[in-house]
Amino acid sequence: MNSQTELSELLVEGMSCSNCAMGVRKRLEKQGLGQIDVNFATGEVRFENIPNKPLSEIAESIEDLGYAVSMKNEVKEEKKNS
Repeated sequence: MNSQTELSELLVEGMSCSNCAMGVRKRLEKQGLGQIDVNFATGEVRFENIPNKPLSEIAESIEDLGYAVSMKNEVKEEKKNS
């Protein structure tokens, strides 16, 4: 990863097989993203983002395939001791 890229992660719901993961991977490759790792079992999608490419735009392109997408950091677990 060079200084021009940043590692990003999304959660994708609805992928149920390796063909689903391949479709997401191809969609991201067409956008010029690198180091793409799609895990349909966990719903995690990791990739190197390019400068000036909003995550929301990437998420929308995956949603166009029929999946629900959320940002990894939006899913936060609060751990409080009562």
